[in-house]
Amino acid sequence: MTLIIQLANLNHTEIDFSLLPPQIVAEADKFNDERKKQFLVCRSILANLLKQYCHIPTLPAMVIGDNSRPRFLERHLPDFNISHSQDAVAVAISLTGMIGLDIEVARPRKNYLKVAKNFFADDEYQWMLKQDDTLAAFWQLWTLKESALKLYAKGVWQVKSVKVDLNQQMIIAPFGQDFYYQYRQVGDVHLSVNSNQPISKLILLS
Repeated sequence: MTLIIQLANLNHTEIDFSLLPPQIVAEADKFNDERKKQFLVCRSILANLLKQYCHIPTLPAMVIGDNSRPRFLERHLPDFNISHSQDAVAVAISLTGMIGLDIEVARPRKNYLKVAKNFFADDEYQWMLKQDDTLAAFWQLWTLKESALKLYAKGVWQVKSVKVDLNQQMIIAPFGQDFYYQYRQVGDVHLSVNSNQPISKLILLS
């Protein structure tokens, strides 16, 4: 399967209003300025990806699914997922299967070792401690777990149930059978994507 991911900066991305239906713009007006900008930028990126790769001229109607995960009303349309961290945003579409996406901007995190000890399995924690940059390893594991949760529209409170075995390149969780992942670090952004089908091609735009 093919995944397309656009990574962008909120402050350097223009909104293409010609691709957004009036109801999307009206919905954005309900938010504060920061949330409104994020909402419109992400949906503009999504609309551009659909136009470029799927020949869909305007953003289709959406509904809110499980765990507040948005999806297109028409089930035959591509699955998509959105993530943001500080000023970074990422939007992904899948041309066939389902997709979960998570990004985190690299930054100091107080007590991250304690967080890892509490929320990671012992083998994950030991793997992290063996890495040269333990904080970067923390963000790698965290985004992999989050993207697995988002693939199946589960909440962050279930993060402990997601088991990541980087040596065997496997993810196991009780709420889903199929996890195929890729991880990238792009500049200061840690990016992980999970799919329910093998990823044959990943197009990363930034």
